[in-house]
Amino acid sequence: MVGRQSGRWVLSLSGMDAPGPGRAARALHLDDVREALRGYAPAPFPAFPGRPAPRDAAVLVPVVGEARPRVVVTLRPRGMARHAGEICFPGGRPEASDADLWATAVREAEEELGLAVVARLGQLTSLPLFGSDYRMQPFVAHVAEAPWRPHPGEVAAVYELDLDEAVRREVVPGIPYELHGEERLAPYFDLGDGVVMYGATALGFWELVTRVAAHVGAPGPRLARGDRGWKDIMPR
Repeated sequence: MVGRQSGRWVLSLSGMDAPGPGRAARALHLDDVREALRGYAPAPFPAFPGRPAPRDAAVLVPVVGEARPRVVVTLRPRGMARHAGEICFPGGRPEASDADLWATAVREAEEELGLAVVARLGQLTSLPLFGSDYRMQPFVAHVAEAPWRPHPGEVAAVYELDLDEAVRREVVPGIPYELHGEERLAPYFDLGDGVVMYGATALGFWELVTRVAAHVGAPGPRLARGDRGWKDIMPR
């Protein structure tokens, strides 16, 4: 289900099973996200075999709303040189003026969307990007709901993903892949109209969902092999 509010798409995630009975006792609050991430310092995800050491990049995982928090992602324009047509968190490479990667994430979010950070909530696992020579460090932040200013050259659409609904789901579909001799599943999320969130962005969102679910004592969704492959979900 998709609704539009003030020029932004607010989504009920499709491509997943409907919420099961008794999945979560109450609706999520921003405080649940804050507490779920307090003191959380995960080890970096392993580098891909045979690839050069990745360069640093940072993204902001913006959370908007307190009583019903939503996670903000953007759709990249088709004409971009990197990650064209993909769903991403706002972010990019460090600049000389950035004090650290957190500063990079905040600057990029302001440049791309005009986001104003209210508070830093925590961080997620550092992930190598399969489609480029960068390693993405995600920082989670509460951002203001004031009108945003999407940069037309970097943002084709803005989506808000209902975190409470995602936590209540029973199943999230995944695509199998092998890393270091172990088969794993890469989650993906159908946002409707042929738009699918996958790759590092989907992994980051999945990590946040499972972290928050564990904090509130909800089972959280399980990751199961889906009916799509990489060619089915990547932008053409």
